[in-house]
Amino acid sequence: MDDLNRAVQKYFTDCRKGENNLITSEELFKAMEAGEDLFLLDIRREEDFAREYIDGAVNIYWYDVGDYLDVLPKDRRVIVICYTGQSSGQVAAVLRLLGFRAYSLGGGMMNGWMKKSMPTKAGCAG
Repeated sequence: MDDLNRAVQKYFTDCRKGENNLITSEELFKAMEAGEDLFLLDIRREEDFAREYIDGAVNIYWYDVGDYLDVLPKDRRVIVICYTGQSSGQVAAVLRLLGFRAYSLGGGMMNGWMKKSMPTKAGCAG
């Protein structure tokens, strides 16, 4: 329990320092264009992901993320993507408590990425 308590304290200390665990659509796009090695974790339903997704994203429905903790990378930023940013914020917070460098895409796909007319792919992806 001591490790968990330390992780929770660090999380809230980081929040006080202004680390809000968010990445904007513009920041994500720039990081992708710069070739940063990111792990894009799209936690939306499979059928919605298949319709439209960010190139390179991996789809794991948010209820199932806990089953894949051993395959998520701790050595690079994990960008969590949902519909509006609510669920991705929760998942990113939990991942941070577990030691991941996780960020939530602000506004998600609907109110962030697509509203800003950022590029998407369509059709089935991994």
